[in-house]
Formats: sequence, C-alpha cells, structure tokens
Amino acid sequence: MDLARQAESAGGISIRPKVHVVELGRRIELQSMDTLFHDITIGLYEQQPRPGAIEYFVHSYSGISGTDERLARVVTVMLELGGMARVGNDPRRLCFTCGEVHKLACRRLFVAACKVKPGIVSKPMPLEVSDKTTGRNIKVIREDNATYRVTADGLDEGRAQRIGAIGRGLSRLAQMELIGEDAARVRFSCGKPHDELVGLLLPRALNLRAAMREQEEAMSRGLLVAPSAQKS
Repeated sequence: MDLARQAESAGGISIRPKVHVVELGRRIELQSMDTLFHDITIGLYEQQPRPGAIEYFVHSYSGISGTDERLARVVTVMLELGGMARVGNDPRRLCFTCGEVHKLACRRLFVAACKVKPGIVSKPMPLEVSDKTTGRNIKVIREDNATYRVTADGLDEGRAQRIGAIGRGLSRLAQMELIGEDAARVRFSCGKPHDELVGLLLPRALNLRAAMREQEEAMSRGLLVAPSAQKS
C-alpha cells in the first residue's frame, strides 16, 4: 500500500506525490493554439539565470504524448531561421550568441517557427525580396558587423522613399537603430551581425502595418491555459 492510501486508511490527509516545478521566467510570446500539433498552447519565456545572461525557454503545459518533441522542433526551427544557439543540453532552451536580448525579434522568430510544418527543412531566408509596391527586388547589404543598408536598383527619387519606409520597418520589427535621415541604414545595438534575423523580417518590413496588426491579433487570441484545460 502506498503512502497516500495508508494515510487515507488511517483517516489522515492524502499525500500527493511531489510535482516538479519548472522555473519559467517571464512569458513574452504565446502561440495559443498550435494547429500543427493538437491545438496545444506553447509559450516563449525570457529567463535570466545570472546577471547579464539572457536565455529563452519554450514551454507547454500540455501532457499530450509527443509534446516534448514538438517543443524541440520549434526550438530547432528557431535555431535555423534565426541564427540562435542552444543552451546546454536542454532542447527547449536557447539564446543569441551575441549575448543581447533582441526580445522583439525573438518573439517574431518564435511565431514564425511555430508555423513551419513538421518535416519541412527550414533554412535562413535571403537578404533579398520582391517588392510588389515598386516592382523591384529589395536587397539588404551588410556593410559591417552590425550595419545593414536597404537598397534596390533603378528606383527614381520618388520611389526611393520606399527604401526609407522599409528601413524604418526593420527598425520597428527588430528594435534596430536607424542611421541617417533617409532611414536606409539600420544597425543592431549589440554590434554583431544577425543576417538570419534580417532575412526573416525583411518580407514583413515591406508591409509593416500588416505585421503589426498580425502581432496584435496574436496577442489577443488567448491566454496560457492550465494543464486541466489542455486537450489530452
């Protein structure tokens, strides 16, 4: 007879087994319904295990078989699409190699990773995209470790304003610094290159308003639910 039954038979209080508590940290993004895996809820958490060290943790309360593998898959895609690095041996923990937070970019990377179907090979996106507004290919050129210049061939003076709009879009999406009045150059404050993040966010920078609206809708779709409310 186990301890709980012994206590019950003796008229005492039932003893429940200890539950392992995960120190999650602060949730910064949420996939309220993962349509690629049983509609479970997945959260992205920011952690600071020690002063000056910022890590991210992908977690779900779901007890559905295969959840751990699904979370590891999301992290793997984040590593591949965003150029992040795994932390230790935990398949759900990762960070930026530069040591900086880059929180807003990481949130968008997480959302993008949750949309990649299982079995699809993910790879960094190019620093070039077709722009329907101008009918030109927009290119981003890294000038040094952290500075990127938005450019396109054959734009007249009026359409050149489009370049500045895209530069401002990248600045908003990844919290990059704008350089110059024309907003054609942007820079990461960490002083390190992040080509993968720029490639990921470039298509979204073409339509900043839609990207911001998508974020607002994602934030309003739901809250992280308790284990008892998850589908099993």
